[in-house]
Amino acid sequence: MSAAPPVENINIPLLPELFNPQTHRLDASRMANALGIPVGSVTATIGRKAEGVRKRPDAESLQTELGRLYRIWESMVELYAGNQTNARIFLNAPNRHLENKTPLALIKSGEFAALESLLAAMDLRQPA
Repeated sequence: MSAAPPVENINIPLLPELFNPQTHRLDASRMANALGIPVGSVTATIGRKAEGVRKRPDAESLQTELGRLYRIWESMVELYAGNQTNARIFLNAPNRHLENKTPLALIKSGEFAALESLLAAMDLRQPA
């Protein structure tokens, strides 16, 4: 019989408020609210039609795309020690490592890779 994993290896979401409390799935409306953008911007980012997402913002079919967006936002919040206000400032500030684009502009255009790389480098305290 194998031992249970150590508690520190259990991944507890940093931002449980972004999950629907009934379905326990990520919710596009809650994600939009956290990012301070309209739901329509989130739907465009993840390549879905706004009316369908508004009807079922926590649909199972959205979870992969919302998961990637969640991990980006969670990384930003974590870098600012849980301070969502400071994370939103970072989200809206032009960044020289992103060719002076804002992280939000990259999110809205679906260009996640450059932002994910920058956040990974910041997490490791390395230059981008």
